[in-house]
Amino acid sequence: MIIIKRTSVFFLLILLTSGCMRVDTNPQPSFNQVQEDVAKLTGRSIYWDSSLEGKVAPISMEELLQKELTDDFAVQIALLNNLNLQAIYESLGIAKAQLAQAGLLKNPIFSFSYRFSTKTSVTDLIDMSLIQNFLEVLLIPLKKRMAQAELEATKAMVIIQILDVIAETKIAFYTLQASESIWNLKKQILLATQLSYEAAQKLFDAGNITELEVSMERSLYEQEKLELASWEITVLEAREKLNILMGLWGHQIDWKSNCELPTIPERVDDYSHIENNAIANSIDLKVSYKELLATAAGFGIDTSKLVFPQLDVGVSSERDDGVWFVGPAFNIAIPLFDFGMANSAKAQAKILQQWNQFTHLAIDIRSKARSSRFTMLNTYRQCQYLEKVIVPLAKQITHSTLLQHNAMQLGIFHLLSAKQSELRKEIQHIQMQQDYWISKVILQTLLQGHVLGKRPFETPLRKHYE
Repeated sequence: MIIIKRTSVFFLLILLTSGCMRVDTNPQPSFNQVQEDVAKLTGRSIYWDSSLEGKVAPISMEELLQKELTDDFAVQIALLNNLNLQAIYESLGIAKAQLAQAGLLKNPIFSFSYRFSTKTSVTDLIDMSLIQNFLEVLLIPLKKRMAQAELEATKAMVIIQILDVIAETKIAFYTLQASESIWNLKKQILLATQLSYEAAQKLFDAGNITELEVSMERSLYEQEKLELASWEITVLEAREKLNILMGLWGHQIDWKSNCELPTIPERVDDYSHIENNAIANSIDLKVSYKELLATAAGFGIDTSKLVFPQLDVGVSSERDDGVWFVGPAFNIAIPLFDFGMANSAKAQAKILQQWNQFTHLAIDIRSKARSSRFTMLNTYRQCQYLEKVIVPLAKQITHSTLLQHNAMQLGIFHLLSAKQSELRKEIQHIQMQQDYWISKVILQTLLQGHVLGKRPFETPLRKHYE
């Protein structure tokens, strides 16, 4: 029987307490916070299916796909059905598990040895010890601080990914609408070039024009065939991009949508304070700052482990000649050769590196805010100019050419050429509309806290949780 003395009682109580502690690894509260933040930022609802049995959501996919797809419905489907987004939500579970792990002690080490005596008159030797690295107890606050900072950074990064999906889905939808509209206009241009070529062929047969002129008309016609085929690929790629973002496959991809882009508003906000608003709302900066705090806490752990690399406390017992000897046991490493100077320099350099990255990110956000504002306002003005001046002027030219043609003053080639020019101006208008809506999505995402396509510095999984 081992007799445990008073010096070991406190240590054993720590072990029993830590062993009986309830470990909270439920990430749902973190997701609920993300859910609330996303709702405030975007007015959207997100869902996390953490089961392996299938999705459970208040709105079914089939119900949404029965309607004509709009940008709003497309985003709703993406938030509901994008499996990459569901995978990103699991990062909350990983970060929460790391936080729980950071508050736990490592298991104690039990040693036992039994040595047989070579003489029957001498008692066998039994040696037992129970050792715990006591430094782990002292490091728990630092570990929890680092893990908490990483959990907060993870929540912010999840919000960033959600904003990315919302913006990318809208951009993909507008790209599809523009591509389909341009494709339809390209068909009309092809018809015009076909009519022009057929007219040239008839005039050539009548001996009124040369073979060179016929060849030139045919060349334009054949070129338009190629361009139309290319735009058909563009439409297909735009549609498939949207399918990927919405997580659709099989019979689900047979959805219908309106191919016309939304009307450009008569007035837009000039976003005069966009720089300050972008910095104040930036989730990217929050992620970078939380990662900076996590790195600082991590190096605090490294430094502590370097100064006291081993601090084991426990109880040891040995039986000798039939008598048990019981008492406390200590193991401590003495830092004679490494005083932590190199590690301290590394920590300082790493923290300064991340601080410079943080400052650079702030400068980058300000620049993106200015350029996004300029791009949006400039494309808006160009859209207005195309809509009110360029396209009406092209239509007027076509109409006047038609009148001249009817009066036998201009030939069919002039009329068809004017019509082709008009259609190309309409294509230019659609492309500018697309640029406007995309630039507006980028600007809105920036004001919600994220530079679209920007990935903040991410800290890998910490070795301190192993």
